[in-house]
Amino acid sequence: MKHLTTLLLILFACTCVPAQTYVSVEEQETVTAAQLGLILPIATEYDVVNYKVRYTTLDAFNQPDTASGLLSIPKDRTLRFPMAVYMHGTVTNRDAVPSRQGTGERTLVSALTTSGYIVVAPDYIGLGDSDGFHPYVHAASESSAGRDLILAAQQWMEEQEIAFNDQLFVTGYSQGGHAVQALHRDIQADPGPDSLVVTAGAHLSGPYSISGVMREATLSEDLPTLPGYIIYTYLSYNNVYGIYDSLGQAFVQPYLDVIKQYNAEEIDGSSFNAALTDLLEERDERLIDMFRDSIGQQIADDDDDSRIVQALRENDTYEWAPSAPTLLYYCTADEQVPFRNAIVADSVMRALGSTTVIIQSGGERTHVGCVPFALLTTLNFFDQYATRDVISSVGRPVQLNSFGVSPNPAGIGTPLRLTGLSADGTYPYELYDATGRTVQRGSLGLSRSLTVDGGARTGVHLLRVTLPDGNFVVRRVMLR
Repeated sequence: MKHLTTLLLILFACTCVPAQTYVSVEEQETVTAAQLGLILPIATEYDVVNYKVRYTTLDAFNQPDTASGLLSIPKDRTLRFPMAVYMHGTVTNRDAVPSRQGTGERTLVSALTTSGYIVVAPDYIGLGDSDGFHPYVHAASESSAGRDLILAAQQWMEEQEIAFNDQLFVTGYSQGGHAVQALHRDIQADPGPDSLVVTAGAHLSGPYSISGVMREATLSEDLPTLPGYIIYTYLSYNNVYGIYDSLGQAFVQPYLDVIKQYNAEEIDGSSFNAALTDLLEERDERLIDMFRDSIGQQIADDDDDSRIVQALRENDTYEWAPSAPTLLYYCTADEQVPFRNAIVADSVMRALGSTTVIIQSGGERTHVGCVPFALLTTLNFFDQYATRDVISSVGRPVQLNSFGVSPNPAGIGTPLRLTGLSADGTYPYELYDATGRTVQRGSLGLSRSLTVDGGARTGVHLLRVTLPDGNFVVRRVMLR
């Protein structure tokens, strides 16, 4: 009977709704490249169509939940774009998330999309349309929210016949840096039945070392810029792991009342930070003084037997070796997330055998000041690996082994000679840059050669040549 009960439980569990099913997709606004050009520090190429996606996933307790997120698609059906995941930073209320129009997080998504990526951005559990508390910097639920939105978006796009290629880029800033490192790690460890593979990842200014660098920040003698964010971490882990019977077992007055208010969502994150800052300044105390002495001692001692310390360690995200190209980006004047998180992650990943990690400093900039530089660096990093395949409404791509382009690489202004084409017929061609922009078009003359004009950029390009039967061949061309 015991074995039968176990089998029935397993069978019942297997009949649950698939985690990655989309529930609804609601079209929102379309933003033109010209409009984005007024607010973004980058060259804007594509108009952006936004959709709010509601999808099924699992919460922090591994129970089914309906979450929300944003899907942004370049408004161009002639190219097959790569996908990118953007994991957002800490927000001060549940509606300051990517699926809500007009939020700052949506601006960063639009930057990726107008540059030629189909982007998904989860709101996370407990934010947006997901009820209940948000498990802040909880690696497992951040990761599953991201993975399940990827799969839900792919399912819907396949039904809508919206093309995308098999490349997957992942990035996130601040809390999103922690979330994307967890997502990247988990996809590499378990690609799942859909065989997801990360092409490249950019982990930006994230708190990867929760039990090390961020625990030490809890013990700092200096007044933290945003004390609420650190306390939010301990609240989150208590909500997930059930460490204390009541918050009074962990925190002392007068901080306890404010912490209870925030935990009950009676005040937002901005008010929470302000209230804690005022109390710390009035009492001339450190952040660790908010805790009961016994709890503070466990944190200070890094006590192996402490449940709160075990929770911190459970949510470190850096102890693995990325196989895909991985950028760790930070700024040295970051007052919210100590940049030593990136230094620790880089050293451990390399020690574990990774040869693909690149660490880069954005210089002496603050947490907010670092954002535009992290964005530009990420776009340049991803564009080294991204491909955008041409889709033709007439004809289809064919293999023509005799077709060649030389020289390749070639300098701008150097004639390109095309071989393997018959002497008869005309051959229209189009040349696309790495963003999918058409930089040159025309027809090949009898010489079967073309010269790329001075308006082109250096880098990888796609040359598409239409054959007399309406089909076409494509070759990569490197211009330097």
